[in-house]
Amino acid sequence: MAAPTWDNARRHARALETALDSKLSTYSKLAATIARQGGSTSSSGAGLEEDGDGVGGYKLVEEEIEELLGKLEQAIDDLSTLINSPSQPPSASMQHAAQRHRDNMDDYRRDFLRTRGNVEQSIRRSNLLGSVRKDINDYKSATNSQTDALLQDRSRIDSSHRMMDDTLNQAYATREDFAQQRSLLASIDSRMGGVLSQMPGINSLITAIRTRRRRDTLIIGCVVGFCMILLLGYTFGF
Repeated sequence: MAAPTWDNARRHARALETALDSKLSTYSKLAATIARQGGSTSSSGAGLEEDGDGVGGYKLVEEEIEELLGKLEQAIDDLSTLINSPSQPPSASMQHAAQRHRDNMDDYRRDFLRTRGNVEQSIRRSNLLGSVRKDINDYKSATNSQTDALLQDRSRIDSSHRMMDDTLNQAYATREDFAQQRSLLASIDSRMGGVLSQMPGINSLITAIRTRRRRDTLIIGCVVGFCMILLLGYTFGF
């Protein structure tokens, strides 16, 4: 394989710089998007994930930029090698071009590091605020759970009170029934007392009737006996 020439090396370095310009512009837009979404997600309680798959896959862009920076550094080293080659005497324009490419690479690296720092800061801030928001939401959820538990306990207590009220009402109704039955029994007892107060006169009447019947039976017995005696005397000639 033929050794690279100065012109080819410079074209390769310029192509890498063009690619870096494009990637850094894309990365800068992603950083702005991350900063905006970081603020919105933090206010809603969600943090940005540092997995590279969200917000346009910024990790992949970072890797591509780092790879392009490495290739540009290698291309500048190749330019420096060509400048110092014994077969090709260096010139002021070549040294100036190589230095300008190196300065451009330093600018690209500095912009990349600054933008990456801003991205990492936005992600840390978003995750911190998201964590705080999550803690607040968890506390609110726990508070709501405690409130729900207290409301349920209060509902059960109210239900117990209603059951006790129903039981007391039934007890009052039973007591009223007992009072009515007691009044009825008292009335019956009063009537029975009235009937019993009249019983001695009835007993006296029954006793008089029985005495009279016994007397009548005795009289009839005496008359029949006397008649029999008279009949026997007449018969036997007494």
